[in-house]
Amino acid sequence: MPSEHARRFGAGACLLVAGWLAGCATSAPVAEREYLDEETAATVTVGTPVLVFARERPELAVHARDYLTLVPVDINRAGTHAQYFVGYAWSTIDKGPVQDGAASQARFELVADGRRIPLVPHQGPLRDLGLGESPLPAPSRSAALLVAPATREQQQYVADAAELRAVLVRAGASERFELWSR
Repeated sequence: MPSEHARRFGAGACLLVAGWLAGCATSAPVAEREYLDEETAATVTVGTPVLVFARERPELAVHARDYLTLVPVDINRAGTHAQYFVGYAWSTIDKGPVQDGAASQARFELVADGRRIPLVPHQGPLRDLGLGESPLPAPSRSAALLVAPATREQQQYVADAAELRAVLVRAGASERFELWSR
């Protein structure tokens, strides 16, 4: 069991990350970036906007939130393009090991202007997609990587949506994540 000092340090670190993300919401828009993946020789374009969804978790702790961070990505492998939403599901608090098998069946969906877009996770190594590593840094050590195939049309629809949220669906129930920054 962590000491009181470790718990306070962990809580402070989480608040620092949350503050950093809040600062990102007020800074200038992030520009699209393109790079050559040195391991796979694929050209990777990390698009905009970077979407951050949040779900308040007051039953766990004061100011506790679960987050979903997503960004559109295009991977060009010798002229063949594939699109994905890449991001992380993470939390400001350590909830410990997952106890039920239902969590592995959980899936996120984007709801853009009422249209549901399932985020079906890619099953397999990133290298199969042309990525040597994730194009985004993990926001925390416990963040779970999500890479979901998409189409250009879906990515554009999400970028243009006036109303946008994410939904975590598991065991027949859904948990709503509101758009926190774009």
